[in-house]
Amino acid sequence: MKYSLPFILIALIFTGCTTAPTLSNQKSCINASRLNTYGFNHLEHVAKALREEKQNNKSFEMSMFVLNKTVSEYSDIFKSSAQISNVARFLPIPYAGEVCTTTKLISKTALNLGQTANAFNQYKQSSNTFLDEFDKLNRSTATSAEISKLAIYGDTKLLSDAKNLELSLIEISSSTATMASTMQSISEALETGNGYVSNMKSYVGMNTTASAEDKGKVAKNRNSMLTSLTQLNQKVSLLEKSGQVYRYNIAKARVYSELSLELGK
Repeated sequence: MKYSLPFILIALIFTGCTTAPTLSNQKSCINASRLNTYGFNHLEHVAKALREEKQNNKSFEMSMFVLNKTVSEYSDIFKSSAQISNVARFLPIPYAGEVCTTTKLISKTALNLGQTANAFNQYKQSSNTFLDEFDKLNRSTATSAEISKLAIYGDTKLLSDAKNLELSLIEISSSTATMASTMQSISEALETGNGYVSNMKSYVGMNTTASAEDKGKVAKNRNSMLTSLTQLNQKVSLLEKSGQVYRYNIAKARVYSELSLELGK
């Protein structure tokens, strides 16, 4: 993308070129080598942040594996326990609207998990490509064309993949929150002895007392969902913060490299 002259001048001001515009000062401020150094420095900030992020990816992959397993167990609970399934069907408002489409909710979350796995792989690939290309650059010899090429890649590919992953995680976070809410409401229904629940159980021909096994399954699944939800939201927050760092530094690198290219024409 091209940047307007006012934007470029503002960038130069922030780098310290604030003296009177004499011929000698202009030559010093807009020296191509100096601009390349600025651009390299900003790409270096991105590379450093990406390497720090990679260290946390293993724990993230593990949390996604656990969530996938939890969703599968969630599905099994409704299939294996007639009591839990019926409780879900007859829960009062506001929970009935959430659990009456349990199958759809499970399917949607499973689909989101698959999409997120793809998004995460794409993001890992673009991150690794960025780091590999950055490692080929040399601070003292990197050209404006090389810096511009990597900055453009970061702007058009890396940032796009990071945003796609963030949006996928937000989708999963939403459905996971609904699942956790559902399991909480089921847990409360299994534990309570109020008139509504007793009548409902009697209506569908169930025992008035839920088995300890069913209660244990629900509690375990609910706790696992809540843990996964916390981890998901933390990852979304980290992606938002790192995305800001990437966008700022990549944009600055593009400004400096493209200005350097203009000076070389």
